[in-house]
Amino acid sequence: MKYNKLSALLTAALLTGCNSSSTSSAANPVSQGQNQATQDQKVELSSKSIQFVDASKVTFDAPGVSVQTAQKVTNITTNFGKAYVDQTSGRFVFQPTASTSAAQAKSTVSKNTVAKAADTTSTHRLASANNYHFEIKYQIDNTNYQVTGYVLPLHKNSDNTVVTRFVKLDAEGTALAEDKQVMTMETSDWSCVQDVSSNLTWQVLQANGEFAFDSTYYWGDRVVNNRDFSESACGLNTVCNTDNLIAAANSQQLCGKSDWRLPTRNEWKTILTNDMLDDNKRLSPVDSFFFPYVDANYDEAYWSSSYTQYPNGHDSNAVEGDWQGSNATVGDAYVMWMGSDFADERMPPRSTNEPRLSMLVSGSVIADDAENTIGGITAPLKAEVNAKGDEDSKWKSRFTKLGVSGQPLQDQDAAEWACSRDKFFATEVPNTQILWQRIDKAGPLMSYDQAVAYVDTINANTLCGRNDWRLPTESELKSILIDSFAFNMEGMSYRAGYVNTIFADTVVEENSYYWTQTADNYYPDSKHMAVAFQSEWSDSSGESNASLYRVRLISTSAVQP
Repeated sequence: MKYNKLSALLTAALLTGCNSSSTSSAANPVSQGQNQATQDQKVELSSKSIQFVDASKVTFDAPGVSVQTAQKVTNITTNFGKAYVDQTSGRFVFQPTASTSAAQAKSTVSKNTVAKAADTTSTHRLASANNYHFEIKYQIDNTNYQVTGYVLPLHKNSDNTVVTRFVKLDAEGTALAEDKQVMTMETSDWSCVQDVSSNLTWQVLQANGEFAFDSTYYWGDRVVNNRDFSESACGLNTVCNTDNLIAAANSQQLCGKSDWRLPTRNEWKTILTNDMLDDNKRLSPVDSFFFPYVDANYDEAYWSSSYTQYPNGHDSNAVEGDWQGSNATVGDAYVMWMGSDFADERMPPRSTNEPRLSMLVSGSVIADDAENTIGGITAPLKAEVNAKGDEDSKWKSRFTKLGVSGQPLQDQDAAEWACSRDKFFATEVPNTQILWQRIDKAGPLMSYDQAVAYVDTINANTLCGRNDWRLPTESELKSILIDSFAFNMEGMSYRAGYVNTIFADTVVEENSYYWTQTADNYYPDSKHMAVAFQSEWSDSSGESNASLYRVRLISTSAVQP
């Protein structure tokens, strides 16, 4: 019994020591929730929850944030852009493409905003890289929150409404559903992008097919390659040139459009920006979220519609008529490089028979500035003398048919052309390009004021690559008449000329008048000179501005010798 009693006492003593430690812990119980992280609250906002303020700012309600709690919001971070809480409304304000310096400078940014560290990454490019899916994290007391949503690039219209700038379209021209607008090419597909800021619709390059991203084309109607380059290659079932590419897009009414064309340089500049460019990462100056596959052609050249002559780039021993060389016959066109040189106006054009990349555009033309425009020609322009009436048989010695961008057509016997170049006065006005508009013979008659307005319409569409078309002077318009050498004398009788070839669109009949810009000497405010295109005895006279006559426009510009 003594042994058992001693054992019991020892056991009790040991147990007492153990219970002493346990009692110490129990004496300080943990309050519920103390020192324990609260579970994060995450919310994905719908598009209806996000209100556009202007082209660079949106606002929305966020969990836990109100006027009462606005001061408690801390540790705001974003994956791109800047975010802060407006203290007055208790709503979050998000600037998707705000720079760090701008955010720091804004007086409206409350003290609870934590600006992200500055870096060299463009905020626009960062937004695009995140597919415009923002992620904003913040804290209120011990609760962590995360709000996500989409904010695509915005544009403020002239009526101050704010809309999404780019709209993805399917092959029929229908806007993709709202949920598909924010998807990438891996999860969705689209054929075109409408830019509401310019009212232009752009063809979107595809992985393969007729509009594949790696297809190359000769410019315009060219059909053979420059001997220093490989042949063009594309998915068309014909020669790979931009005329055929345009014809393919128009024939199938890509995205519901039938006015596809090459973009001007100014139109290219509406979607190219340094904000997207990264030479180190070989990222092109275009938003790849809307225009995928362009980055695959980094620092490559895309054709523009701007035709020109660049003698400095021609072969050292250029041979006219050599369609595989670089010369004035082949001509040149400007390109846009998908690299750091895209905005460099000094970049030279390329020979039109080089295989280059292409992307088409649809909509009203944003014209390039006309180069080297010349006003009315003041030098005497003596009419061509032809007593035999056979000028149509040798029209090619005087005129050159040009395409819609002002390029000489490879097939000068083509039935369709946009304007013609008149070379007859090369001695009287050297280094001067004289272009005559091709017109519709059945077109409407116009008063003088209507003719002036018509000029603006033609220039808005950059006929033959020019936007300096005008009414000709009296002398200029009479220069395309033919001196018929009546009575074996020059200057006795004139007639309409080349009426079966270049000017087959001329209405030839008695008093078939065409307007000029030359004011009447006696009644300059109410009359202008008009030239009658008749089979004989053609002449000009002062006509009332209210009279209804025809119009043929002229463009004159200086060219390099």
